[in-house]
Amino acid sequence: MPNNLIHHSMNKEPLFMRIVTVQLAKISNGFLEQCEQEGLINYRIMPGGVSGYRASDIRRLALIRRLHDDLELDLPAIEVVLNLRRQLMDLIDHNKKMEQQMTDREQQLLAEIQRLRRHFSE
Repeated sequence: MPNNLIHHSMNKEPLFMRIVTVQLAKISNGFLEQCEQEGLINYRIMPGGVSGYRASDIRRLALIRRLHDDLELDLPAIEVVLNLRRQLMDLIDHNKKMEQQMTDREQQLLAEIQRLRRHFSE
């Protein structure tokens, strides 16, 4: 990719210039500005003061576009959907952690039961 289209931030995460971002997300520059104004997306500053967007920002913008175009949601409604989606993903992650903790505890208890059986059978 030409150097004027992409830049790596300090943490080596690629940042895409605004023009590349709108092309990849298949949105207009005006739609990107609306998303920024609503706080749905945040840019980073690249060298030279140019706005830069991460790949995850581009995926988010594409999702916002689909919610807007396919479901005809306005940006405030999309913000609610995205927040609910994030909360759901957080709950799923929490549930997975709790399940793992329960599995680990079950294994500990089974091992303790086996130890006690051996102890009392002696």
